[in-house]
Amino acid sequence: MSKISNLLEMIIILQYKELTTASELSEMLKVDKKTIYRYINSLNKANIPVHTRKGRYGGFYIDKSFYMKSADLNEEELKALLMASQTFTEKIGFIYEKDLKSAVHKIKSLHINKNMNLDRIDNTGGFSIDSIGNVENLEHKIYEINFSMSRGRSLNINYFSINKNDLTMRKVDPYDLIFKEGAWHIIGYCHMKDNVENFQLNRIKSLKVSNNIYMRPRTFSLKDYLDNHWGLFVGDKIKIVIRFDKEIASFIQHTKWHANQIIDELQGGSILFSLYVDDIKDVKQWILGFGKNAEVIEPKVLRENIKLEVEELYKKYYNF
Repeated sequence: MSKISNLLEMIIILQYKELTTASELSEMLKVDKKTIYRYINSLNKANIPVHTRKGRYGGFYIDKSFYMKSADLNEEELKALLMASQTFTEKIGFIYEKDLKSAVHKIKSLHINKNMNLDRIDNTGGFSIDSIGNVENLEHKIYEINFSMSRGRSLNINYFSINKNDLTMRKVDPYDLIFKEGAWHIIGYCHMKDNVENFQLNRIKSLKVSNNIYMRPRTFSLKDYLDNHWGLFVGDKIKIVIRFDKEIASFIQHTKWHANQIIDELQGGSILFSLYVDDIKDVKQWILGFGKNAEVIEPKVLRENIKLEVEELYKKYYNF
């Protein structure tokens, strides 16, 4: 990521988080701490009021009077940007696809307007992720999350799941609030999944600080989590979970298939293989290549697609 992009992300993080350490900024931006201090110096030279609080509970903060406003765009202009980001792709020769999408995400994250309904332009119908995220004011969400982390209180969130196309209630122990790829995320322990998960703020319809007390584990490392789950923060990825039988488990485990793959061993020798993709078409044929030794667990839509294809194959061979 360029220095300008990093500086913009730093301003956004400092604008919404009360206090942020050099270590936290280093982990979020994937640069060393010396670079963070150089960035802070550059912001001060540009008359952006970033200050340092020394001591055990110190860090960087920005004057409350400072506020970086978004461009005054209307709904049609924002929709045009969204459409452009999905039209101009590398497939048609546009080499700046990732930069354009990143810029649009950042504009959306700053353009907070509760009355604006920016439906995702993908013709899929159902819930609108953007309208879900705009139900509750972003500043209020961030305030509540910061409050819950400072007091060690769990959050109850009403969260939109892409895979299930539904809202679910989650109890979450927030470990970190980060800004990545133009969007805000909570990294925390999900009681329902019994695992550390990533929750995008624009998919949270509502949240409430509970009275349940939690402690962030000493063993948790934000840097390690980001290194192992980078795919989660690049756009709206779809989670794919496949169960591979023990007959081919060793082959799957000893091959690097995808940058963000996760493999969990199961009793009996089989494994669960998880990854995040932009489109289920990317992996459908790959899964079918393993025949009866692979079973899609989620998402449901991919499982149904493969089921239909198998049924069509059965008809061809059964009627032969």
